[in-house]
Amino acid sequence: MIIPIFPLPICILPQGYSQLRIFEARYKRLVTESLKTGVGFGLCMLSDNKKEILPIGTLCKIIDFETLDDGLLGISIRGEKKFVIKDISEDPDGLKRANVDLIQDWPKLEISGLNTTSKLDKHQQCQKALSDTLKDILSEYPNHLALYQQENFQDISWVCQRWLEIIPISAAEKYRCINSHDHHMAQAFLANIIS
Repeated sequence: MIIPIFPLPICILPQGYSQLRIFEARYKRLVTESLKTGVGFGLCMLSDNKKEILPIGTLCKIIDFETLDDGLLGISIRGEKKFVIKDISEDPDGLKRANVDLIQDWPKLEISGLNTTSKLDKHQQCQKALSDTLKDILSEYPNHLALYQQENFQDISWVCQRWLEIIPISAAEKYRCINSHDHHMAQAFLANIIS
């Protein structure tokens, strides 16, 4: 599958949402193509030195767009599916395209013991703390929080992915977690930071 890609110093993962400001002509073209084809585009993180495109990205769909107060185009996007880049080409205007293979999302895993009165073990306490703290942070941004369902916060894989989108850590640290086949590395990493 060949898709246009948007390299940025941010991270979005499946089921995540973000907003972007579009001002370069090549990215306006990316938006137009994505809306016409319905395929979407790839959002790829840049390395910490901003010179390399990291090889795992997320296929994103545009769910809304608007003209911002400053006259720029604003788009709202949703992460759909992770992919790995096989190779990259560049159009004459600098828009990059990548040949990608879609890869499996992290398996869902319900946080056990959330709806019980019994004592939680250390592992469950960690998962609950990550979920509750994320919900508290997102409650400061009600428009963003409204995009998610209550049951999302009961899935530790989903919770870890949202943390990776918002936590201010290096691209290398995020990438190490994203490159894992499930949430366990991210959960351990986040637990050390947040607890």
